[in-house]
Amino acid sequence: MKKIFFLWFLSAALHSHLHGQSVTRFTYHDTQKKNLKEMYQVKDTIRNILHGKYISYFLNGHMESKGQFVNNETTGVWEFYYETGNLKMRGILRQNSNYGLWEYFYENGQRSMEGTINGKVKEGIWKIYYESGELKETGEYADNKRTGFWKTFFEDGAKRGEIEYNNDMGRYTEFYHSGKVLAEGPKSGAKNVGRWRTFAEDGTLESEGEYSGGKKNGAWKYFYSSGKASSSGQYENDEPVGLWTYYFENGKVSSQGEFVKGSKNGYWSSFHKNGTVRSEINYVNGTGEYREYYEGGQLRIKGQVVSEKNQGKWQYFYDDGKTEGECDFEKGKGTYYGYYPNGTLQTKGQIEDDLRVGTWELYEEDGNLTGYYKPVYENKNLADAISAMAEKSKVPMPVTNSKRNTRKFSYFDPMFPEYTSMIVQGNPTLMFLGSLPIGIEFYNEARLGHEFSFEGIRDPFFTADGHMSIGKLFTRGYAFSLKQKFYNPMSMGMWYFGHEIRFTNIGHYTNVQLQPLIITAIAPEQRVEYGLLLGYRLMQHLAKDGFTIDAFVGYGFGYRNVTIDSQFQNEFNSISSNHFSQTFRFGFNFGYSFSFDTTK
Repeated sequence: MKKIFFLWFLSAALHSHLHGQSVTRFTYHDTQKKNLKEMYQVKDTIRNILHGKYISYFLNGHMESKGQFVNNETTGVWEFYYETGNLKMRGILRQNSNYGLWEYFYENGQRSMEGTINGKVKEGIWKIYYESGELKETGEYADNKRTGFWKTFFEDGAKRGEIEYNNDMGRYTEFYHSGKVLAEGPKSGAKNVGRWRTFAEDGTLESEGEYSGGKKNGAWKYFYSSGKASSSGQYENDEPVGLWTYYFENGKVSSQGEFVKGSKNGYWSSFHKNGTVRSEINYVNGTGEYREYYEGGQLRIKGQVVSEKNQGKWQYFYDDGKTEGECDFEKGKGTYYGYYPNGTLQTKGQIEDDLRVGTWELYEEDGNLTGYYKPVYENKNLADAISAMAEKSKVPMPVTNSKRNTRKFSYFDPMFPEYTSMIVQGNPTLMFLGSLPIGIEFYNEARLGHEFSFEGIRDPFFTADGHMSIGKLFTRGYAFSLKQKFYNPMSMGMWYFGHEIRFTNIGHYTNVQLQPLIITAIAPEQRVEYGLLLGYRLMQHLAKDGFTIDAFVGYGFGYRNVTIDSQFQNEFNSISSNHFSQTFRFGFNFGYSFSFDTTK
């Protein structure tokens, strides 16, 4: 009897010990147990009751999720991760349900949205962000439905749209950056539904049609600025389907054909304004032979299309039937050879997706190279553009470098040979002065440059907005400009004069104490200016790739607009509201010149 009692007591004690202490277990992605999948703790090894830490892993070894269990139920803060290892979302799980504030993140680490979830129901104020971290959208949820006034913003903080929700439904208005209406229509939650209209910035109707479930469905129509229809057809889940018709502004049909699941199918044709057929193709699974005609009906172009890309040998003809050109395409890309009516080479250059790109060569009828041509499109189709180039008067041989200083020199006349390049430049040290300039210049050897520059403005640059002292002004924004430079060589480097058009969009900010909160007030400012430049460029090699330094001074004048909320007039009293703008500018940039075409 004593022996039986002792065995019972030992068994009970052992059972009690096992129940009071967690045991860590592991699972694996593979049978060789080399790639850990889960690590978790149980307090009952018989019933496997999860109790304690839980961590799961992706196959690459990065953490997938981590949190805590108590008696088989989630509890406390849980975190979930992208396969890269970056945080994806974080929040409290209580009894296997969301509870309280949840935060979601982009893969770059910036917060994507945040708000309260109880159970599976969104409640209270929610905020949605751009990948840059700037606020994109904000509003309130009630019982998992959007309610009340919601606002959307451009990345610079300007208003982008607004909607008043009632039981998750409302009518949304979207704006251009200028404040003009871009689009309007109903929404259900975050998705477009019902009839929508879009507008050009001048207020004219651009399109109208139906949405369902956030996607275009049903009939849509597009318009010229005159109000006349430009095209019409049907959508199905955002893809064009069925018969689509395109119109000239006089109402006559310019093109017509059928879409199947977003791709052209069957017989497609386009027309000249006189009503004769301009082009035709019969698509079978995105493939067919394309033919284009002159107004008189003579064949102008023919070639094969595969998956809606030019493929194989294409031929181009004069209206008398003689060969005007030919091109061998590979997935829409090829080298075009154009000929005089006598068959000698006239032009040569690259075509990509029906556009002439890069530098084209021009030849005399005797075969001598006469010059180079860089295509610039103004809504011309390919055949018209090639014909226009072929009909240009003969280009005289450009002057060589040795004639650089003769009275015949012009900044706009190409030299032969001539080094052309793209200069990428900037100056990160200027961040200490509140700006980060970046520029790309298309440079023609020792005569002309065209630069697009962007400047990030952040003063002070390295101080977070929330760390700025109350009442202290700080600036955030950007500027971009287009510059034209006229270069003049010196014994060392080149001096230049030039001009620019510059647009600046900045916000003047200050943190304001409004008990019990601290808010950030803003006074947005926009400037449009015309400026004059005087500068100096030093290049490692005048006509080869290499490092370069650019220094300049400038004066600009134009129009400015500053908007100051009357509530914060005192905080921004140091900022002038004068509409006349004038600025003195200087710059110092480091860069590198990359050749993209050396005509030597």
